Amino acid sequence: MRALILPCETRVREFDAKLLLGLVAAGRGLRAIVGAKKVIDLSLSRYPDGVYVGKSVTARSRHNLALARSCGHRVALWDEEGLVWASREVYWRTKVDGPTLNEPELLIAWGEDNAEAWREHPDHAGGPIAVCGNPRADLLKKPLQALFDDEVARIRAEYGRFVLINTNFSRVNHVQPRQNRHLKWLREQRPDDPRGGFAAHKYELFKAFSEAIPALARALPDVRFVLRPHPSERRETWDRLLEGLDNVKVAAHGNVVAWLLASDGLIHNGCTTAVEAFQVQRPAMAFRPVRSERFDHPLPNDISISCENLAELEQAVRDCQDDCATVFLRQTEGGAGQIMARAMAGTGRERLDSEHILDSLQPLLDNPEPPTGSRPRLAGAVLGFRRLLRRIEHRLPGTANYRPYLAHMFPDTSLYEVRQRLESLAGCIDMRQSFEVSELEDNVFEIKSGG
Repeated sequence: MRALILPCETRVREFDAKLLLGLVAAGRGLRAIVGAKKVIDLSLSRYPDGVYVGKSVTARSRHNLALARSCGHRVALWDEEGLVWASREVYWRTKVDGPTLNEPELLIAWGEDNAEAWREHPDHAGGPIAVCGNPRADLLKKPLQALFDDEVARIRAEYGRFVLINTNFSRVNHVQPRQNRHLKWLREQRPDDPRGGFAAHKYELFKAFSEAIPALARALPDVRFVLRPHPSERRETWDRLLEGLDNVKVAAHGNVVAWLLASDGLIHNGCTTAVEAFQVQRPAMAFRPVRSERFDHPLPNDISISCENLAELEQAVRDCQDDCATVFLRQTEGGAGQIMARAMAGTGRERLDSEHILDSLQPLLDNPEPPTGSRPRLAGAVLGFRRLLRRIEHRLPGTANYRPYLAHMFPDTSLYEVRQRLESLAGCIDMRQSFEVSELEDNVFEIKSGG
């Protein structure tokens, strides 16, 4: 039985969705290996031959894809960042490595916009692209929203009614200061490199949010706010800025879908969460005190209510508190539905994106032959060296493999937690087949049919 290998970098963002995809795969008689990416990537030579599904199109991802192929696995890829980006030029320069684009045997796109950005990349060699959506989008469909009922109830019991504020400034406010790439790009700005301009724009937005959020809380003392930083952001920055404001709390735990369902609306700028808010019919307010045609993220901003200044934002928040359903209806006017349909392939359809993804992966899963150029013995030696190096990096603050940082991105997860989550997912999709789940190693789990 071939395996579907699904690495997850950020637990709160990806894990539920990939558990769902793994569960649907088990229902088809496949086995799925789901868990912490850093652990999975070091164990590729130990797993049965399967299909490794990468999560980004960066140069760093290319090396992992090549290693997966060397271990005898087929290789596919989607881009977790492929839904929301600025101009195509900036997306290509900051998120897409040309050789990586041609490494997988199949690229899986969120929607037609994502697929078109890949097809038209100057380095794309014409490899197949399947426009399937993403399992994260499945969690936004009505049947799957029930997965979050208990969490929504807990949030409302603790916070009452509130407006959610999502920030996405991880590259200027990273949990590890050495990872503040936008600040680095600002220092190294060159005329031929758009990254410097993008970094400058992001930094201006960060400063504007840092000033506006405390001012908004003081202007609306009767409104509660919950600020949810990006998973890679340093929350202490926001704790310090909001100190003494009783109507604003910072919370970084749990899946954002639960927070959206519990909220009266969302404040953001260029954030993927606005797309998710649209899917669960919560109004989204794009605070846009600084604009850039080149560097703004058009998708989430264009489907949101635009607020140019603090006064407009205050009024939009009051409107959401009065009648968020009416505000959302106003938000949907002007073509937002058509924008969403191009961005997300599964918009409006009942069948899960996970099913479409598995349909597209089936030829790779059915083919037992290892890919051309696989060299398991050499790959095993490389992975052995990486495991040794990782032990050193675990102790070095500021590295991507620093142990506290890895624990922040993917906290320890028990087999009991995973089994409970899978049972809830199975109930949401009315899955009749039995399944089994086991722990292969810390934070890595295997899901398969129960026979």
